[in-house]
Amino acid sequence: MGNTKIYNIGILGCANIATRSLIPAFDACDRYKVYAIASRSLEKAQFVAEKYKCKAYGSYDELVADNNIDAVYMPLPTGLHYEWGKKVLLAGKHLLSEKSLACSYDEVKELVDIAREKHLLVMENFQFRFHTQTQWVRDVIASGKLGEVRCFRSSFGFPPFKDAGNIRYSKNLGGGALLDAGAYTVKSMKVILPNENFKYKSSTVVTPGGSEVDIYGGAYFESGNGVVAELAYGFDNYYQCGFEIWGSKGKLTSTRAYTAPANLSPKVIIETADDGRKEFELSSCDHFAEVVKYFAECVDCGDFEDEYNQSLLQAKMLNEMKVGSKK
Repeated sequence: MGNTKIYNIGILGCANIATRSLIPAFDACDRYKVYAIASRSLEKAQFVAEKYKCKAYGSYDELVADNNIDAVYMPLPTGLHYEWGKKVLLAGKHLLSEKSLACSYDEVKELVDIAREKHLLVMENFQFRFHTQTQWVRDVIASGKLGEVRCFRSSFGFPPFKDAGNIRYSKNLGGGALLDAGAYTVKSMKVILPNENFKYKSSTVVTPGGSEVDIYGGAYFESGNGVVAELAYGFDNYYQCGFEIWGSKGKLTSTRAYTAPANLSPKVIIETADDGRKEFELSSCDHFAEVVKYFAECVDCGDFEDEYNQSLLQAKMLNEMKVGSKK
């Protein structure tokens, strides 16, 4: 590890996911130095920065302009991702962004185009990609235990937020269930079944009267191999956080696919005619630690095309769901 580069990471915002999960993950990883933290409130930035013995900035611009920073983690509201993501990339810094990367396909494409031109990594933080249960499920599918996959179902939703002023309810800040919870269901479809070429067929995005943003919805996709995908998401739903894979010989059900805490051993259920119903308790995994490690390794290797393409495909599918629901 002596010759391995240590990256100075800047944290653009003090959102809960940053202070609770990502900043500790960066701090614990030997590939990073938490170099600076920015907030619109200098006092808030100083409060967080004190714990990590790093710089505190009272504006986002100051952090972006710091030439000592190699990469930026951006946990800002989605509606600010395009503006600040563009500034980060134009300043020559790699970017790890909370999902969704931006509010529209055109915005995502512009960010990816800038990153490609400057040879910078831009990546969405879908941490569940790196949880060990994700690979475990993919291995089960590859083993043939479920037979030929016929259907993928994904559900991610939760009860209403207690604070009516939550940023997820703000149109100006890029709120809405599709870009938040819905993004996970779309991403999981491609992460779990990466070889399926899913095509959009139909969707429903529901914005109740009196709401600025969409609150729940669903979508239907089909692949060229005859696999159908049914996605559902929402902000005012009974809590669901998983997917189901239905095959010709069996069915697999995950129970905590997207938000498993580091100390949780997720449970996966497999049902087949031969073996009946079996429940598997998998190993716990800190997927936040894994995603920051991967991000450094990806910067090391310098091959960013797969991440670019993933971001573009994700934005394309979300856009299809949004536009298609209005027809």
